[in-house]
Amino acid sequence: MVAFNDKILEVRANKFRRQCGISDDSAIDFEKLLISLDVLTVFKPLNGEFSGMALRTRSSNFMMINTKNPVGRQHFTIGHELYHLFIQEGFSFKMCKAGKFDKKDREEYNADIFSSYFLMPEVGIIKQIPEEELAWGGEISLATIIKLEQYFGVSRSALLIRLDKIGLLRTDYSNYKKDVKKSAIEHGYSDRLYSKTDEFKVVGNYGIKAKELFDKDKISESHYLSLMFDINIDIDNLNNKEDDKEI
Repeated sequence: MVAFNDKILEVRANKFRRQCGISDDSAIDFEKLLISLDVLTVFKPLNGEFSGMALRTRSSNFMMINTKNPVGRQHFTIGHELYHLFIQEGFSFKMCKAGKFDKKDREEYNADIFSSYFLMPEVGIIKQIPEEELAWGGEISLATIIKLEQYFGVSRSALLIRLDKIGLLRTDYSNYKKDVKKSAIEHGYSDRLYSKTDEFKVVGNYGIKAKELFDKDKISESHYLSLMFDINIDIDNLNNKEDDKEI
């Protein structure tokens, strides 16, 4: 078993990006990534402090993301859960509080570090920063920080932690943690990244598997309809709409 340190986690994160067909300087399309990895993902509001959970079985991978959290934290949680599902050895199940960087729980800390590297690769970050801000004596501007968090789809706090890890924060940036949503709007960006969604949606092959079971007579029609209704798809209503069109 490999004893991961931060450098190994960075190597694993960059390697996993390449395996997923994502370049070192590209932002991630999270839904397309989950579909391509065949990770059945349920986005739904969850009570408590949990940001999400992951479950790995012999035949499938599953994660749940808490939509009571802002979109940026939802994205970070996806990266966190991907560590559990594809990098951690011997993993089976975990309810998670992503973004805590708590060293008391080694695998949770590893998952946070991995997510940070996976979502925000150093090459991609540096490419987005003006040269005068990278030069000796230069400072990363608030405008650039907002541009970076919008590009990579992450929270302000997650980005500042990553920039500090790279060594790009040369002054006190604590003021940038205040009025995050307001500052983004003032720079012409939507506040969606910083807002919770409270939505329910399913990404993955849940519907495909349910339909396959029904077509193979593994489950009854009522069971199939119930399974689809669980993901807010009313098959009977769809059929009625099709009948109305024919009339």
